[in-house]
Amino acid sequence: MKREDGRVAAPISAEYIKMIAKESKKAYDTCLILEREKDFIAAIPSMTEPQAGNIEYKPQHVLLHDIVGVFNRFAALRPNQEAIPKKAKLILIYLYEQMQGKDLGELYGSARINEMIHSERFENNITLIRETSFFSPAKEMKDEFILPALLLKSRSTYFQSMASFLTRVAALIAKADNKISNKDSELLKGISEKANSPKILIDKASYKEVPENDSLEIVLAELHELIGMQDIKKNVEDLTNFLKVRKMREEKGLKTTNNSLHAVFMGPPGTGKTTVARMLGRIYKHLGYLEKGHLVETDRAGMVAGYVGQTALKADEIIKSATGGVLFIDEAYSLTSGGLNDFGNEAIEILLKRMEDHRGEMVVVVAGYPDEMEIFIQSNPGLQSRFNRYFEFDHFDVDSLLEIFKLNAKKADFILTEDAEAKLMEILERVHEKRHRGFGNARAMRNLFEKIIERQANRIVSIVPITEETLKKLTEEDIPEILKTVKEMVVFDDEEDKEAE
Repeated sequence: MKREDGRVAAPISAEYIKMIAKESKKAYDTCLILEREKDFIAAIPSMTEPQAGNIEYKPQHVLLHDIVGVFNRFAALRPNQEAIPKKAKLILIYLYEQMQGKDLGELYGSARINEMIHSERFENNITLIRETSFFSPAKEMKDEFILPALLLKSRSTYFQSMASFLTRVAALIAKADNKISNKDSELLKGISEKANSPKILIDKASYKEVPENDSLEIVLAELHELIGMQDIKKNVEDLTNFLKVRKMREEKGLKTTNNSLHAVFMGPPGTGKTTVARMLGRIYKHLGYLEKGHLVETDRAGMVAGYVGQTALKADEIIKSATGGVLFIDEAYSLTSGGLNDFGNEAIEILLKRMEDHRGEMVVVVAGYPDEMEIFIQSNPGLQSRFNRYFEFDHFDVDSLLEIFKLNAKKADFILTEDAEAKLMEILERVHEKRHRGFGNARAMRNLFEKIIERQANRIVSIVPITEETLKKLTEEDIPEILKTVKEMVVFDDEEDKEAE
């Protein structure tokens, strides 16, 4: 066979085809096993587009979606389809056919395959496969590899093997022309990271991984950089020192006290509860108390369903996703607010059982307003026995609120003039004085900042010519009228607070 440049193309060896056959058969057999894994199948709808909810996808569909994703990433580095090596195209075709239960090597043999890859039909099939979606992921997962994410979410034992399979496929495609460019190497690294540390989508919950190259020193430095929160920072530091020493005693074979790591965070909204919970997960990981240290954040909506039997499935999914990390349940007291026939109590019982069954594998942090959290913990003996570590978060003082506002401005490349800062300070002092327990603190500062930069945009939009300084500067004119703003902020937070109740 001749290539376009006139040179004879080397045939693809029988050994190479056998190697592809072995890899594809192993992946196909794994997909057949996954078809019988209930947790895996149950997780698939959670990562699909809503309109695709009635489609019953098989593991093979999901895997083909990821394989095409790998192929297309490398194809994008080539000027056109003709520049994509035949070996790379054969990998795509072979895997596609194998996921239908067909082994091309057994069907045609190496000689016939070498003829087939130079045909027009072969090229047309490549185009068709590349343009087929096979699986419709949720928009948040469009650029992710779905199979590893589903396997990790369902805690399947096949997660590592299939993540490695995708990485090997990527390496084979990259090496198909017997050379790897710098761009190929960068892409290979990115694919490996995505496959082995996938993003997970959980209904009514957010999932935060521990940052790459993280360390205990980095976490503690970030902790000390938090604005205000002196008591909380001291509590976390004391806990860290205690856990360090406990680990040392374990290593020396000395007796240790079995203190629970589960915690109750009590305080108003916007005071850093989620941020500190995320830091605790990272600290526990670096000290060897948690395997992954990630944070799964949810609330009543993420754990309670409206029908008999569904709450158990819903709560179990959230709890499983937090294994190895921290489960953060915001406004946890709402689990007991629905009365005797409410399913929230069922979620609590499931949570308590999983905390017992997976002791040492997961940390639970429950959070909410102080009074309600005390009632919540006292409502169930199981909660009282498992939660004995309390962190009290308080409203930020006026100086801290100003620091938070300035931090928002700095991150967005804005600066306050002295007159603007003085006017802003008066708003903050009045808001702080009139605040109630539902005052949004850092959240309120973010909302106020967004309102102010909108006013600045209206003020400067017609200025010609406009300078960088004009774009960055927030003046007294941009700060809204004091009394009206104070009233709006207090009323808004009060309404939010009532809705939460």
